[in-house]
Amino acid sequence: MKRFHRWRLLAAAVTLGVGCTGCGGSGGGPDTRPANSAPTPATSAEPTAHVAPDDAATTLPAGAQPGLDDYDGDGGPDPTCGTQDFGAGLALRIPCQIGTANEPESGSRLVNGSLYRLPGSTDIDLTGISGSLLLARDTAGVKVVIVVFNSDNLFATGSNTIGSTDTMDNTIKLINSRFPGGRIQVRGHTDSTGTASVNQALSERRAGVVRAYLLDHRVNATEVTAIGMGSTSPLAEETNPDGSPDPEGQAFNRRVEIVLRLPAG
Repeated sequence: MKRFHRWRLLAAAVTLGVGCTGCGGSGGGPDTRPANSAPTPATSAEPTAHVAPDDAATTLPAGAQPGLDDYDGDGGPDPTCGTQDFGAGLALRIPCQIGTANEPESGSRLVNGSLYRLPGSTDIDLTGISGSLLLARDTAGVKVVIVVFNSDNLFATGSNTIGSTDTMDNTIKLINSRFPGGRIQVRGHTDSTGTASVNQALSERRAGVVRAYLLDHRVNATEVTAIGMGSTSPLAEETNPDGSPDPEGQAFNRRVEIVLRLPAG
């Protein structure tokens, strides 16, 4: 299978054919109407929180909420147009315009509402990590960092035994140096080949193995949990437009995500 050593940072987003649940309203929380804005590219360093100007309401897109982070590097916070539920407690705010056009280098097509479309960061060193990093806020405004790496680079086909540990070791170094003290959820995913029950069990075993590795190698986190998602949350289409199987899309969906919810401050 093709390895994703050069995944571009995102969006690309660890999904689902689930769309944005809302685009606005005048209240403090996210609305429930579908977002109409299509993601557009941008580059970004790790976002920094900004205080929205007093006249933000007059400059926001219709129905949008003031943003907290500058993903596109234009000096101001990027407004959000609703939220999206990616399953297993991961509900995130969705920027009205998403900065970086993250796409699988294999040429596979992202599913509608893919987690992999979320903004990425260009100033975080991912050397030695075969994967990508996504940035977001949850519905409570907590910063969320998602590391996505391909299962094929960790596990042999059908196996839940880690082969090369380079990606895991370097991921732990990244977390401990840049994102310490947060809460971690490890999410295992498979492609849609095989039965749902087999895929679910495999995704649970792989997520559990990664969780154990993080704990055994002293990742700096207040808690580490694991969950298997089976094939329910794809990032990319697994068939070509002509209906034939897309092996690259299948490989892209076989992955592990490490979701870090960062401490306040």
